[in-house]
Amino acid sequence: MEKQRAHYRPLCQNASISGTIKLKGPLTVGQDISVILILKNVTDAAKTTQLNITAHSTLYTKRPVHELFKETRTVTFGPNEEKEIPLDIEYSKYEDYLTSDNMVEVKVVCLAERQGDAAIVHRDIVLDNPKLNFKVCGKAMVNKTMTVEVSFENPLLKEVSGGVLRAEGSGLIKDQVVMQVGCVKPKETLTIPVKITPYRCGNRQLLVDFTCSKFTNVKGFCSIQVEPNGLSLDN
Repeated sequence: MEKQRAHYRPLCQNASISGTIKLKGPLTVGQDISVILILKNVTDAAKTTQLNITAHSTLYTKRPVHELFKETRTVTFGPNEEKEIPLDIEYSKYEDYLTSDNMVEVKVVCLAERQGDAAIVHRDIVLDNPKLNFKVCGKAMVNKTMTVEVSFENPLLKEVSGGVLRAEGSGLIKDQVVMQVGCVKPKETLTIPVKITPYRCGNRQLLVDFTCSKFTNVKGFCSIQVEPNGLSLDN
């Protein structure tokens, strides 16, 4: 995705440091964010560079919302030397500050010894929500009530609360279904039976949104093939 590419911007002509930010490990809400700063001295002389590293939760407009991480490091590079610098942002640093867009920006300002010799490397990171799993129980027929089981696994080592599930789907549900599902214990899988009565035949999609205290707008869908019911007319 374009918004997840790293960007390099020199702040002067002939900046001595170039770089990028590489992702390492999963990009899932609930896990630590692990990246590698890859920086290179592009000159033939040794350089000592100050790195001002920050991370913020952001909106999709890229406006910073909350500072999650701030650190200053001093790194010495040999002539034309490239270094990989690991950086980890623990889940505890961002768990209460993510926006509904699940976006985090990592920025590194590189300041070399020479006055004005500077560059910025930054990357917008989008974290994935856990997935919803679906099980269609039985054959789908027009005007026949059936059950679809929706499962959510809490990946955290702490309980999540305030769970709300919303389900809708043209030809499947006339009015949105809203269900309060309470708490989900650490590493527990919650299975929620959703009753639907299809009212049109054909291939239909059930759309589900799950929100709780630590996860916002966990979305999923499943396709359901609805067959005509010989006892009633399809609307």
